[in-house]
Amino acid sequence: MTKHCCFILHDGFSLITLAAITDAFFVANWQAGKSLYAWDTVSANGGKVLAFGNHAISTDPLETVSARKMDIVFAVASFDPHGLANAPGVGGFLRAAHRFGARVVGLETGGVAMARAGLLTGREAAIHWANRDGFEEDFPDIRLSEASVNRAGRCLTCAGGASAIDLALQLIEEDAGAALARTVQIHLLYQQGHPETANSLKPGESALVTQAIALMTRHINDPIALPDLVELLGTSQRTLERHFQKGTGHSPQAHYLALRLTRAQNLLQQTTLGIGEIAVETGFDSLPAFSRAYRRQFQVSPSQDRKQTTTASVPRLYS
Repeated sequence: MTKHCCFILHDGFSLITLAAITDAFFVANWQAGKSLYAWDTVSANGGKVLAFGNHAISTDPLETVSARKMDIVFAVASFDPHGLANAPGVGGFLRAAHRFGARVVGLETGGVAMARAGLLTGREAAIHWANRDGFEEDFPDIRLSEASVNRAGRCLTCAGGASAIDLALQLIEEDAGAALARTVQIHLLYQQGHPETANSLKPGESALVTQAIALMTRHINDPIALPDLVELLGTSQRTLERHFQKGTGHSPQAHYLALRLTRAQNLLQQTTLGIGEIAVETGFDSLPAFSRAYRRQFQVSPSQDRKQTTTASVPRLYS
């Protein structure tokens, strides 16, 4: 029996994430010799929707498809997850589809729309690592998974990119068996399980650097002074600086500041917290000091960097 699906798109979505699912479904249909999956591509109002690579996808209005008839619904977002979550009719459609028995899937940052619709409350979810800070701030009752694909009943979330193929293979195995899923995997030249965890960017190979960054990350809002950090690590300042220069190309102090400012940028772009609140949240005791540091790092003021877009300033370092 054909599984009826729809992909709800919003401007700034990831084309590779969408294509990972649709290509896997196409290969499944082809190899099975029948239509296992059929899908509609929709958006809140219909028309062309731009992926972040500036590719336009034609969509039908959401009102042209029936939530009652859907087997799988995909909420697809990347750079503007709140735009999708707040788009007319999207939240209600996701809730209705789930109520009628569909599997509801959040791709990349599509989990924000699912969370806003109340489908992830008390559950665990996967989301793209760049949006974890904002997601945790907005939805403190939803646990973030370290895995790139997560399932909680009929609610599935995926951090995006190559991990979308993992998700597609899981769905195909569930619907049509392990043999077909394996065949699709082979045709896609994909070695399953390779995507890293949702927050996996760790600079350098040094265990000392890894331990130091772990401490820094736990103390974003109450920064540890370098002498105290060195003492906690049981090393010398000179040794720590040498390892950081080799592993990251930066001093420990510069890396620590960049971690704090990267979190500040995430909170600025992904939440409605005030700038003063974000300054405190990232360990700055004065707003002017925060603004100066932010401008040096990103070449814009905090007030000019409140939207997550393809043209926004980009983080320099990651935890």
